[in-house]
Amino acid sequence: MNLFKLLLAALVCSFGFASVAPAQDRGPVSDPERTISDFYHWYVQALLAKKDPLTKNRSELKRFATDRLIRETDGMVKGPDGLGGDPFVDAQDFDKDWATNISVRKWLSPEARRPRRCN
Repeated sequence: MNLFKLLLAALVCSFGFASVAPAQDRGPVSDPERTISDFYHWYVQALLAKKDPLTKNRSELKRFATDRLIRETDGMVKGPDGLGGDPFVDAQDFDKDWATNISVRKWLSPEARRPRRCN
């Protein structure tokens, strides 16, 4: 489960503040945690249904990923070594129980978690 949390944090960093709106309407996201949760719910459900979320439903993928991220992922697929695994779950396989165990929390940098001393 720690790997899953790490992957969620990586996805947050990858997506930055991408909106759930279509690319042309993107603005700041009011709830990035909800966006990440919605993405993984959709993504893992697609994997469970044996529908490649990277190719079968591009319009849904574009709700969550920037055009740049999609182009980079496409480039990895077409590269000499291919992907070798899933870029969003960072594995060749995944656990079907992930679909019902997705949880997201606000990420704080180590600096933000450090206690502050007031004088």
